[in-house]
Amino acid sequence: MTRWLVGHTRRLLPPLVLATLARIVGHLLGVAVIVLAALSLVRIAAGDDVPVAGLVAAIVAMSLVKALLRYLEHYAGHWVAFTALQRLRELLFARLVPQAPAATTGRASAELTERATRDIDRIEVFFAHTFPPVVASVVVPAVALTWFAIVIDAGLAAIVAAFLAVALALPFLGARTAWAAARSAAAARGRLATHVADDVQGLREVLAFTAEDARRAGLERLGDEVARGSARVGRTVAVRLLLERMLWGGCLVALLLSGAAPGDVVAAVALLVALWLGGVSTDDFATGLDAAFSACERVQRIVEAAPLVRDEGRARLADGILSVELDDVTFRYPDRDEPALSHVSVRFDGGGWHRVAGVSGSGKSTLASLLVRGWDPDGGRILLGGTDLPALPLDAVRGAVAVVDQRPVLFTGTVASNLRLARPEADDEELRAALHAVGLDDALADGLRTTVGERGTTLSGGQLQRLALARALVARSRVLVLDEALSQLDAGTAQTVRERLEHAASGTTVIEITHRTDVIPDDATVTVVDRGEVVEHGAAGALRTGGGPFARLSLRA
Repeated sequence: MTRWLVGHTRRLLPPLVLATLARIVGHLLGVAVIVLAALSLVRIAAGDDVPVAGLVAAIVAMSLVKALLRYLEHYAGHWVAFTALQRLRELLFARLVPQAPAATTGRASAELTERATRDIDRIEVFFAHTFPPVVASVVVPAVALTWFAIVIDAGLAAIVAAFLAVALALPFLGARTAWAAARSAAAARGRLATHVADDVQGLREVLAFTAEDARRAGLERLGDEVARGSARVGRTVAVRLLLERMLWGGCLVALLLSGAAPGDVVAAVALLVALWLGGVSTDDFATGLDAAFSACERVQRIVEAAPLVRDEGRARLADGILSVELDDVTFRYPDRDEPALSHVSVRFDGGGWHRVAGVSGSGKSTLASLLVRGWDPDGGRILLGGTDLPALPLDAVRGAVAVVDQRPVLFTGTVASNLRLARPEADDEELRAALHAVGLDDALADGLRTTVGERGTTLSGGQLQRLALARALVARSRVLVLDEALSQLDAGTAQTVRERLEHAASGTTVIEITHRTDVIPDDATVTVVDRGEVVEHGAAGALRTGGGPFARLSLRA
């Protein structure tokens, strides 16, 4: 884990080394101040002449330098830490985008938010509170004890060194158990964040079905999981700290019983206290390290996951009107046994309005996901303008094909800012034309300045769908896939939108996916999908009276 963190933040090593050097020199000065004061007191007690003014000046000077080094250590260390967090967040989103939407489907947004915020924040401990202390906890005692052994007493130095070696090994005590507990607590925090986000977003449903007690009980259970995980970590840390304090106390007793000269014992005790106060202890870095590594592991799983769709295409997309063709396409979701689509072959000619009909779960929405390379098929080919989709750059595919589904996502802001998501340069006239095409030009109180709440909560379901459709028109996509995109509109409004859209999207290849056969005119071409297979294709009027799957589907309407 350490190698992975350092590997992705290698350019930040120089200032991290600076912070480490500042800590080492600063702590050595701290040791020097205490030991010098102790040796001076021993000399004064022995009746020796000690230049007090010079002693005070030396202590003040070392203390001032130590303070400056402390500031430098904190400044450099936290600059590295927060810059590393920024780069890790950039890395997380850079790696997550190619995995979407496949990698994000089924994942709660709150869980991903937890990884992008809280988990990455916990990694700050490694840079600001782990690397410099770990290095200093080895270097400072080594230098100080070597000096003490040479100048004062090697036997006393050996006693302190023995106890210190055991103390430095304490972070490894129960390390596997502590890490497992930290991972469990981190996972529980993710589930807790998801639960809270669901409660906030579904507040109306919770109140409508009087489910407050059930949701509160679920929240308490998750809170207990977090508490149990944190308690396991806390118990491990408490044992470490108890053993550490016992070691320091045992070392003090061993020094007092060593039989060495009293002055040398005083100096050794002063050295022990200086090392302890200087941070040569496990609680400086071991306490938060387990949580930092468990959080890092959660982030690493996203960053290192291979994209399910690779962006390696270099072909140029054809100009003009685009056709869409599925050639013997088969696709199965990773967690399913049955294929969502099986040997599907159908062609949608460029510039036409095509319908795909079928019951819920028949594979219609999967077809839409494949057209924008949310997934790649397991077998067969999908051609856009005669070119195989993987041969095209991913941006080119998603810039040419727009999918509007029945549950679109809008962002907090205004109607105008949401419409300009794909084309920020679009002017107000173009936005108003798009709103007119979907019948929203007179339905919004403040027009383009109308406020859109989080996830479009300030709009009705029908307005939300139409605004998403208008956004697709502003994007000027050459293929428009409507996946139940008008399902929340009444029949009259939906028909008006279709008529206006047919004029506004002239030259666009439109593929409308629906389970409602009553909205499909007799002269329209329809492809009927059932259980992942194309079971019928042809003119709707002929199929409606043919006694086949489309006719049976029409009887349900």
